[in-house]
Amino acid sequence: MYIQNPAQYTPIKAYKPFYSPFDPCPPIGRKYYRTPPHLYMNFQPPNLEQFPPYEALMRGTLWKALYDFYENPYKERNS
Repeated sequence: MYIQNPAQYTPIKAYKPFYSPFDPCPPIGRKYYRTPPHLYMNFQPPNLEQFPPYEALMRGTLWKALYDFYENPYKERNS
């Protein structure tokens, strides 16, 4: 598959699970998932901006372009 414009792709994807008319449960609706940023890089460019060492350990990557924030959907919010 040839991707014509990779700038139009986002890290958040969605799909709608199959729902049978004979299924006794109500339909789920849309489900969402995230794709990591490295999927959209053909190669790692030289001189990428880096996190300081301690912050890189906390974020799980040295390079800022490869960091993707994850929010736990099951954690209760204090709002």
